[in-house]
Amino acid sequence: MQPTRFVELDPARPLTALTATARGIIDGNFIRAAQRAHTELMTAVAEAGHLPAVRSRLGIFPDEPKAPDDARCRYLAGVLFGHDLASGQGACVRPSIPIRGSLAWMPIAPGRHAVFTHVGPYDTLHRSWQAIYQEWLPRSGETLRPAPPMELSLDSPDDVPLPELRTEIWLPLA
Repeated sequence: MQPTRFVELDPARPLTALTATARGIIDGNFIRAAQRAHTELMTAVAEAGHLPAVRSRLGIFPDEPKAPDDARCRYLAGVLFGHDLASGQGACVRPSIPIRGSLAWMPIAPGRHAVFTHVGPYDTLHRSWQAIYQEWLPRSGETLRPAPPMELSLDSPDDVPLPELRTEIWLPLA
């Protein structure tokens, strides 16, 4: 797997995501945790009337898994309001949304990212992650920096057939 592109997130244009957190890798994936976190997040955004301002939907991975089934590993569902991460267009804003449950505002780490495009259903994303970490990264000469990697959903399963679903994997580089 090769990067689709490299992106530099400018520290002068800070990005802050509204996130919801769930825990647990089961059978090698975060699908159940992601569903819980995204449901909590999108319910709060919809109730506050801010769905039209969502420009980017994220999955953020702040913890390194300790095992294929790591019940404590966190998955953060996130959204950016006003900023499209894929194109770099728009100004990021923080609308007024009641913070409850696991909701929190989280800054997105600025700096250089290798961006990979996965095509297919979410339950096959782990294959792309494995190829990146086991094949591309050791051969690339690149090193990681201490910032969480992310997934950026480019499509929705509501709009695109699962085999055509596109998700970008953003890997923070030193």
